[in-house]
Amino acid sequence: MLKYKKSILVSGLMALSALTAAQTSFAEGVGLSMKASTLGLGLELSGGLSEKVNMRLGVNYFKFSKELEKDGINYDFDLKLNSFTALMDWHMFDGGFRLTGGAILDKNKLDGNALPASAYNIGTDTFSAEEVGQLSGHVNFRDLSPYLGIGWGNAVRGDSNWTFTADLGVIFTGSANVDLLSTGGSLSNNPDFLAEIAREEQNVSDDIGFFKYYPVISLGMSYRF
Repeated sequence: MLKYKKSILVSGLMALSALTAAQTSFAEGVGLSMKASTLGLGLELSGGLSEKVNMRLGVNYFKFSKELEKDGINYDFDLKLNSFTALMDWHMFDGGFRLTGGAILDKNKLDGNALPASAYNIGTDTFSAEEVGQLSGHVNFRDLSPYLGIGWGNAVRGDSNWTFTADLGVIFTGSANVDLLSTGGSLSNNPDFLAEIAREEQNVSDDIGFFKYYPVISLGMSYRF
């Protein structure tokens, strides 16, 4: 919890510093947004490049722990959402509606350790606790992915300094990188066992294949400076 508060404080200070610099760079105005989304809690800086085009730079963070079951194995998982966004908005009409495209620097990851059990189903076989030792899993995605979406709200222009914002889009993350590691077991370095580990990694990757298209749903409030 302390790490989380520190991350938000550091992000806030960075946003304020960026805001000061941006006020002299964007002739069309600047805005700062606080958001809650499927990427976590975020801060976002918006700047007007022209009458209908804005640029947005953001940072998102969230951490969550939970016990989950996968293929009969119970894991103690830690989910860490950590991403940075660089987006361009095209306000094609006079209102708040916008089309958005850009890139996401994705540092999201899922780390887990298997809870003690008498046996583990891995790949196409079953192994004892002594054979497996400590089993850990890690899931992440490629670092940089494209984003496309639509949204509502203009943090740079409008009748009020305060603006409601909403986004609906997709990050094209590609296939997940899954890494399972056995340490301290009697078969941890056995080639046949490692082949089953590789099969299990592919099974997990296939099961979460829908994350190739990660949905972004975001709500927030913006203030124009």
